[in-house]
Amino acid sequence: MAIDMYFDDSEVGPDRKTSHPHFVAHFKSDFYFDCGDEEAPFGSDEGADVLVALEEFFQDKEVEGISLSDFPRHIVEDQWGMTYFAPKDMDEGSLAKLVAANEQDVWQSNRVVLATAFGQIKITGYIIPALKDMAHDALGRMKAMNDLLGHEDEFGYYDKMLYDLMTFDKTYVSVLPDLWCKRCQI
Repeated sequence: MAIDMYFDDSEVGPDRKTSHPHFVAHFKSDFYFDCGDEEAPFGSDEGADVLVALEEFFQDKEVEGISLSDFPRHIVEDQWGMTYFAPKDMDEGSLAKLVAANEQDVWQSNRVVLATAFGQIKITGYIIPALKDMAHDALGRMKAMNDLLGHEDEFGYYDKMLYDLMTFDKTYVSVLPDLWCKRCQI
């Protein structure tokens, strides 16, 4: 059994026509395909770069020796030489300290996790459970950071992404992963 993978045309960018049918059917909001909206998974510079790197990962180009669940850390630390902050639940005081010392790196880590999670679904139509959990935690941290910093999610993207992600039920355990993606193991 093989899974069809969908890759974007570099001249067009993210598009419904070059996305897995599972992604198109479930993630219906236009912002999922918006290359210019910083809050969209692929709209920031980080998100766009991650999607291209993820396509290379699935095409077995250049990215060797890492698992998909380690992909966000690999991109941030090994490729960009920055500090990766894995998303996790934190109390308000701990989050405030982390944000005060590393705000940009934390935002970047969150964006990379989201682009990786939504990118896996966009390309393969499935998501590994560990990555789904990481994206859930990244969205939670983004919402908490907005609250902490007094920012608004004016378009409700975080809630929409969280709902869409949590209701998406096509995880890699619903297919036999070693038959479709040797690189997806946790």
